[in-house]
Amino acid sequence: MPVLEFEIEDQLVQNMGLQHIKNFLSRQIAYLKVTYLGEKISQVIQHSGIDHYKEVEEARQEAWQEFKTKNQQNLQ
Repeated sequence: MPVLEFEIEDQLVQNMGLQHIKNFLSRQIAYLKVTYLGEKISQVIQHSGIDHYKEVEEARQEAWQEFKTKNQQNLQ
């Protein structure tokens, strides 16, 4: 795993604290990774030819029907 080194103003480190800055950068990198993976997943879905809007709608309708069946007495 590469190690990045860069300069941070002393005033910022004094005001925020080194650990706070490390935690912030760690969360930003995790967000960057999730964003990248999300974009890759979207690309794969688009290239697959699957109509994901249709799939999601069908799953939603099936879940609603299942919910209504299981909770029929509570819905009346």
